[in-house]
Amino acid sequence: MAIRAKTLTLLLVLVLSTACGEEGSLSEQADVGEIWRGLAIAQEDRCAPYDRRDYAYNSRVLEPELVRELGGVYGPYTGRCFDNARQTDVEHVIALSEGHDSGMCGRSQGEKARFASDPLNLTLASPEVNREEKRHYDAAEWLPEKNACWFAARVVSVRQKYGLTIDQAEAEALEYVLSACDSTDLVRHCTP
Repeated sequence: MAIRAKTLTLLLVLVLSTACGEEGSLSEQADVGEIWRGLAIAQEDRCAPYDRRDYAYNSRVLEPELVRELGGVYGPYTGRCFDNARQTDVEHVIALSEGHDSGMCGRSQGEKARFASDPLNLTLASPEVNREEKRHYDAAEWLPEKNACWFAARVVSVRQKYGLTIDQAEAEALEYVLSACDSTDLVRHCTP
């Protein structure tokens, strides 16, 4: 029995050391299981410490583009129109820490910066929504009161664009939303 236990231990060490070598982390090589809407379903994996400074972006440079895209200073999560951009935050549809734990953690500084400043992953939100309600949550933990179909489609699109994984709970929450959508277009609930 001792020889068998040693053999199994050696095999386990060999598998783990091979899987965690230069080819990537164990989670990158492991069978991630199901695919949902082109996304690999896998548990979140913080393969490196999260440091917000690794995800550099300039919100003041990005804000005018978002205002144009949204048709004004508009917060799609609440349907609220604002008088000016100073009343809003540039908000990440997929929070930076969520992206980090879904596959960005092993990416280059350049790719992290592209993810952080990609208009596909950005919108405007009131500071209360961005900093107090949504914060770092994924779609299994938080959904907007307005434009949930648009939000769900954006989450999927951003994850697909960056090859990010998605956990089972978030995939189920997004599927629940998307299966009830007639459209994933942004709806303006107020006038400028």
